[in-house]
Amino acid sequence: MSQEQFEISAPLDKKIIIILVSILILVILFGTIIFFYTEYLWFESLNLGGYFVKTITYRIELFLLFFAISFVILVGNRIFMHKASEEFLGEPFRVPMWFFVLMALFFPYILSRNWVSFIYFLYGKEFGVKDPVLGMDVSFYVFKLPFIRDVVNLISVLIVFCLVVSIVYYALIFRWVKTFDEFKDLFPRLGYIHISSLLGAIFVLAGAYLYLGRFELLNSQTGVLSGAGYTDVFVRMPAMLLTAFFSVAIAIAVVYFGLKRQIEMFPLLVFVLVIVVFVGVGLIPFAFQKIRVDPNELTLEKEFINYSIQYTRLAYDLNVKKKVFPVKGTLTVEDVKNNTGIINNVRLWDHRPLLDVYRQTQQIRTYYYINDVDVDRYYIDGRYTQLMISARELVPELLQPTAQTWVNRHLIYTHGYGVIASPVNAISEEGRPVFYLYDIPPTGKINITRPEIYYGESTNDYVIVKTKQKEFDYPYGEKNVFTTYNGTGGVKIDNYLKRLLFSIRFGDVNLLLTGYLTEESRILMHRNIIDRVFSIAPFFSYDRDPYIAVIGGKLYWIIDGYTVLSSYPYSARYDVYGKSFNYIRNPIKIFIDAYNGTVKFYVIQKEPVIETFTDVFPELLTPGDEMTDEERAHIRYPVDLFRIQAEVFALYHMDDPRTFYNKEDVWEIPKELLEENVVEMEPYYVIITLEGEKPEFLLMLPFSPKGRANIISWMSARCDEKYGELLLYEFPKGTLVYGPMQIEARIDQDPEISQIFTLWSQAGSRIIRGNLLVIPLDNSIIYVEPVYLRAENAQIPELRGVVVAYENKLAMRTTLDKSLRAVFGEAVVKEEEIGEDVNSLAELSVNLYEKAMEEIRKGNWSGFGEMLNKLGEVLKKLNSTINK
Repeated sequence: MSQEQFEISAPLDKKIIIILVSILILVILFGTIIFFYTEYLWFESLNLGGYFVKTITYRIELFLLFFAISFVILVGNRIFMHKASEEFLGEPFRVPMWFFVLMALFFPYILSRNWVSFIYFLYGKEFGVKDPVLGMDVSFYVFKLPFIRDVVNLISVLIVFCLVVSIVYYALIFRWVKTFDEFKDLFPRLGYIHISSLLGAIFVLAGAYLYLGRFELLNSQTGVLSGAGYTDVFVRMPAMLLTAFFSVAIAIAVVYFGLKRQIEMFPLLVFVLVIVVFVGVGLIPFAFQKIRVDPNELTLEKEFINYSIQYTRLAYDLNVKKKVFPVKGTLTVEDVKNNTGIINNVRLWDHRPLLDVYRQTQQIRTYYYINDVDVDRYYIDGRYTQLMISARELVPELLQPTAQTWVNRHLIYTHGYGVIASPVNAISEEGRPVFYLYDIPPTGKINITRPEIYYGESTNDYVIVKTKQKEFDYPYGEKNVFTTYNGTGGVKIDNYLKRLLFSIRFGDVNLLLTGYLTEESRILMHRNIIDRVFSIAPFFSYDRDPYIAVIGGKLYWIIDGYTVLSSYPYSARYDVYGKSFNYIRNPIKIFIDAYNGTVKFYVIQKEPVIETFTDVFPELLTPGDEMTDEERAHIRYPVDLFRIQAEVFALYHMDDPRTFYNKEDVWEIPKELLEENVVEMEPYYVIITLEGEKPEFLLMLPFSPKGRANIISWMSARCDEKYGELLLYEFPKGTLVYGPMQIEARIDQDPEISQIFTLWSQAGSRIIRGNLLVIPLDNSIIYVEPVYLRAENAQIPELRGVVVAYENKLAMRTTLDKSLRAVFGEAVVKEEEIGEDVNSLAELSVNLYEKAMEEIRKGNWSGFGEMLNKLGEVLKKLNSTINK
């Protein structure tokens, strides 16, 4: 290629690149505008348009702040480079301005996504709790410090980037220089000032990191405690402060030697700072820890261990009321009868096998899907009753492949229908649950006036309602019933422009081309309830287990919202589901209308994080006192939070720093046998009576001493009138209370139960052992474990036995009532009158055999075992009579 051709093609190549980059930027910008506008329309449909604009405003403000910082630093760096090159060349060696502007946009875009920290910094409320070392309010550590760190990180990235660009820039200009001395003589004075200023800024930033690191030591997770220990407070923190000032002094020295053109001193200064930091912040504290602290660790760390205990309890809201549970072995049948409210709500149906039952019996059609089974409580026939409840959602992906057309997926099969509910302890003759809500349309003891489910856990795609095409409502015999949506949910797509925008948003041209839409048509989006609440309020964390409730005849999803922080001083860190935090609260209860999709964020607890958001976004959050009585009757203490608190409390229940240091009284969550696997017990809901009060719904979990099988206490969270109160009932010292695995071992060793299990296994059935429940009852502890059978060729498990254990007694019968009576001394089956003559014994043998066969035909293997035992006794008596 000739020189002339090169000169022609170079501008063309540059123009093509500019055009391509411009098109790419426009496409990204166009897509972003469409996304935010359609999202705004969705927020507006929820009466949250102003809130959405406010969140965008905060994001823009943070971006502009970071852009201003980036623009000043990057453009200032360009000016310095040009001035320095002009001093040497006579004219500047130009770098395109667009490059620095692009970088000034790029860095803020990447680093300003955490706009919530900006809100915390501006509006964060004080906790009213000061750290015990530096005396700063906790709000400084959780609200102010993270944003300060973000700003320092941004400036650090920018300065390092400028230094790299500047070195490359000057290297290109002076690439022909052969010796260092020649370079020192030729390099312009402004160049020295420029490079030394950048290096000095880096040293200042290093000092800033050291200074901020002092505060972050109060959140360290090393050593025998969470937070700063003796060495950190008395050696490392002073050393970090001194080295921070020393780093600033080094920065001044760098600028000084730069002005003197003595750049050969730069490596020496860097080396000196590294050595000072290594010795002052690393080596001296390490030696002090080994020589002074470790030999006297308990004495010196005692005060700081106490800080860790107290602040961890504050951070995890472990305000636990401790009481003694005086275990007595005096429980009688009369005591059991006097606690029928508790006995009638013992959960015999484990949610895992029950889910299989629901799916096999109540999904009705292949396109319906039951995602999970939840626990709630209702007043049924005037009785406080614990129910298992599930939603019947519709999943278009389960339609036959040939039926998965666009019209079916988005216009016809738009919603699920109804819920299934059964009491936790009722068993039919076939070993199935007794349904209180079932079938389509919903039938049962709870009135439902609006059974349609447009929003749920498994509804992941958009649908369009109020179209010319009627929606499938529910199957009715061999026919289907159709309907038209009559709610207020969704965004109106009443003009061609909106159809175009949503078509682009979802990448679906059918939205634009279909002739089924009318001016009243609405598009329902964000129908997955977790996605829905996260899209509205991404600054909260959400519980993994939403549950459905029938309130006023309508269906509502209830989700627990959490506020979590990761910088609470002296608090232990907890890692779960990919998140790491050391502060958690559950101040939010979210109610989502399954028909209209309306969302209410109720604030039920005051704490600094939620108070901050309440001040900033009052249009989003609703005061808890506006919750109706019926809504309040269905909130429950969340399992996820309770498990986190239980696991933290298992270590941090110890009050004495010496005991904590020696780990003398560490607890753990007991193990249990689930099917054939040993697993950690799950927290479980029960209805019990506490201290003579009326029966109440609460969440509980026992504790075992670490490494031992017995249980030492149980912890509960109240869900009714005293919602959120945590109670710990400790057993008296020296009292042996069996743990779940000890009861499991006794079940395995019981000859009668082992015989029944063997018979069931030989008959080709799979034995499923459900959750073992530890039930407090009148200063006593009883244990209940349901046993299910699943035939090899069947998908439906049947509840065929209930094991009850109390003290040294243990029995398994077909029902809880029979098992309780067997344990407490009453006969479960009326004894047969056995005559002494051969004919009477022979006749009774035949009768018992026929009864045993009848039990087999029913599938009642437990009853078969009982009849077989009776038959054995009669045959022995017959044999002895014959041999007389």
